[in-house]
Amino acid sequence: MKTNIIMKSEKDRELFGVVIKQETKTGFMSLTDLQEAYTHARVLNGWTDKQVSKILNYEQNIERIYYLLKEQGLVKSSLELFMEDVHNASLLTVLKRCNAYKTTGRGENKTVMCNPYIWVLVALELNPQLYAKVITWLTDKLILNRIEAGNFYKTLSSSLTKIQNPDYKNIAISLNIAIFGRHETGIRNTGSKEQLEELTRLEDRISFAIERGYIKNNAEIIKAIRGE
Repeated sequence: MKTNIIMKSEKDRELFGVVIKQETKTGFMSLTDLQEAYTHARVLNGWTDKQVSKILNYEQNIERIYYLLKEQGLVKSSLELFMEDVHNASLLTVLKRCNAYKTTGRGENKTVMCNPYIWVLVALELNPQLYAKVITWLTDKLILNRIEAGNFYKTLSSSLTKIQNPDYKNIAISLNIAIFGRHETGIRNTGSKEQLEELTRLEDRISFAIERGYIKNNAEIIKAIRGE
């Protein structure tokens, strides 16, 4: 995936009525959406008021953030130097330097995005009920399913070179219709975990059939996709 698409999976990424946006290229997740989701849930459930910005700046969390960044190779300094840098500048300034935090837009359209591991750290600190939902997301491995589906399409595209004049566009449309029931640009970025798994299996079967010579032209590919 070369472009940095913002995923908005209505089914899998909704948190207390708010769809959490995530970039496919960087993995960045929206802290703005997280704060909004928590605020909605707080009003409904009588939770205490908590701010994402304050959670980020807890001394213990700054140390945790350091190790999260170090594990990803985003920071090379010692913990002592990192903490000193944070105290002299600010955590957000340091995170921006490490390419782990950014803001886009202005005013009402301003959105704060951060490294997904840092997002998870904050989410787990907010509330036990929210903790459970986030843990479920991690177990479902939504991003991994999307990446896997994308990788299998690359494998299928490679197999298509073995047939004469492969109709990539029509094949892609047919795949979308078979799995999602319709075709539209970017539809795979909003698919559920189950749909993406089904898409991966279908692309794998078609690729295997082409490689073995069972499918030899565009018409046969479309029929196989449709299950005819």
